[in-house]
Amino acid sequence: MAQPQPHYLEWAKQQPTSAILSNSSVYLPSVRNAIQQQLTDPVSFEAAQQANPWGHPRLQQALQAWYKSSYAPLIVAGASSALAVVCQALLQPGDHAVIETPHYEPFQRCVLARGATWSACPRDSSCEFELGQLATSITPRTKLVLISNLHNPSSSLSTKNQLLALQQTLNQTTDRLGLTPLPIVVDEIYWHLVAQPEFGSVAELGAQWISINSLSKVYGLSMLRCGWIMAAPPMLAQLRPAYLDLINIGSPLTEYLAASVIEHLPSYQMQAQRHVAANRQLLQVTLQPFIEREVLCGALPTVGCTYFPSLKLPVSQMQQLAGLTGCVPGAFFGPAYHQHVRLGFGGDSAAVAMGLELFQQTLCRLIQH
Repeated sequence: MAQPQPHYLEWAKQQPTSAILSNSSVYLPSVRNAIQQQLTDPVSFEAAQQANPWGHPRLQQALQAWYKSSYAPLIVAGASSALAVVCQALLQPGDHAVIETPHYEPFQRCVLARGATWSACPRDSSCEFELGQLATSITPRTKLVLISNLHNPSSSLSTKNQLLALQQTLNQTTDRLGLTPLPIVVDEIYWHLVAQPEFGSVAELGAQWISINSLSKVYGLSMLRCGWIMAAPPMLAQLRPAYLDLINIGSPLTEYLAASVIEHLPSYQMQAQRHVAANRQLLQVTLQPFIEREVLCGALPTVGCTYFPSLKLPVSQMQQLAGLTGCVPGAFFGPAYHQHVRLGFGGDSAAVAMGLELFQQTLCRLIQH
């Protein structure tokens, strides 16, 4: 009997560390070195013991200063925990959510785990929202909308005007149906790779917006399991009971270390953006010939550290390509995307170059058959 296809998270845990193209985190040695130095400092270790009922006070203050906010975010154990908290707080069994497609698979996992259902809000070939289909997806049971910006898997950037157009479509639809405005949850875990952004967080756009973020991707600090939720204070109050159910209290040590990163975030952010820009050049040099030959379809991203092209290969060869090179099969982002792969290029530049060379060699061999 054939084994069932694993879900994305199970698949990702099976990948060796050498599968560099499956990893979408940014390699930033400077921030890791700073963390390591603090771990050997007895003064820092003692300071980390401060009580943190809703997150370490130093981390709350650092995030509040970074966002220039009059209130602190809800601190959680990474973006995955943030997503789980939001879904537990806002969804009940039998409810409905709208999720962008293609999408990061844990979006649907968290919705389904609550006994809710979901419908797709498709993105078109340019990864812009298809607002007409969004409007038809709303039902009286719809309780939230889940999207990402930068988009995972494509790194497409949604502008402020595009986000406000999405909000307007939602509000016109809910008004027509006699429903209250829907929360719009945005995974902003790659947002800090945007230079000169139009806003610091979607939470600035109004009370409907909920931002999820963490240090895991742009700063390569998944080891700290530090994430946060930015939203209007009434929404944060609505989320707190779910936080108590799922997390209750975070690690004062890792939150203290995370605060030291947030306090120097402008410097680390600039380093991350420069590193990814250099790796994007490697991506362009390696893959542009395949794009020109129309073997790969999809413009290279101008921001972010993931690329989501489609390929004109049989399914069996697509599976070989993913298996041999470590890129992520597109079907994990939706069943319509089995001709796509996601390439992550945020890692160590030498390792990314080797991964891209292997991808190039494997693809050349496959298209010759």
